[in-house]
Amino acid sequence: MSEFNKMSRQEKRSARLLALQFIYANEITSIDDKVFFEDIFNISSSINGFTQKSEILSHIDLSSDMALSVLPDNFSSKYIKMRKELDKLDVQDIVGSINLFQDKLDKYKKNIQKYAFELAGISINNKSTLDKEIISRSTNWDSTRITLMDKLILRLVMSEIIFVEHVPPKVSIAEGIEIAKVMSTDDSGAFVNGILDSFFNDWSNKKIKIKV
Repeated sequence: MSEFNKMSRQEKRSARLLALQFIYANEITSIDDKVFFEDIFNISSSINGFTQKSEILSHIDLSSDMALSVLPDNFSSKYIKMRKELDKLDVQDIVGSINLFQDKLDKYKKNIQKYAFELAGISINNKSTLDKEIISRSTNWDSTRITLMDKLILRLVMSEIIFVEHVPPKVSIAEGIEIAKVMSTDDSGAFVNGILDSFFNDWSNKKIKIKV
């Protein structure tokens, strides 16, 4: 994964959130990974074939929700600003503005999608092994009450710790805690922190044997 070394912190955060969205979707339903990773950032394609202003605005609102959930704040702010302006424009100018935003998104998304795809694949392929590590560290927590989102976040971060060399484990852990605070319950940050600290201590002391 050396090609991802130069990704910014924001880009990697977006990739983790995107990977989390995918593994959540994969957990609850059958999903085509290529379609998922291509469609999520293709906002302009959602308006193809529509000529009425109300239809175009309605479809861009629907298609942008998922992308905004993983984009960094500065990118989301640009989209929100653009979206407010669209209400004042005619159809031709609306399409032009959307296509300009899509051009910026296309330049941003390449490594995001690739890194998310890598992380999601590792997490899914090692699901049973990772879940054993999670459950073994949940002795003070009713394992049946662990939320699905917490479990998916833990799988994702553990995967990054084990299989991704260019990200320091402490960074992965900090990112996992922050994502849990935003994406899960009020108790999730503390829970995820405790499990990851325990896992990392054992991993760094070579007490865990997982084939890399």
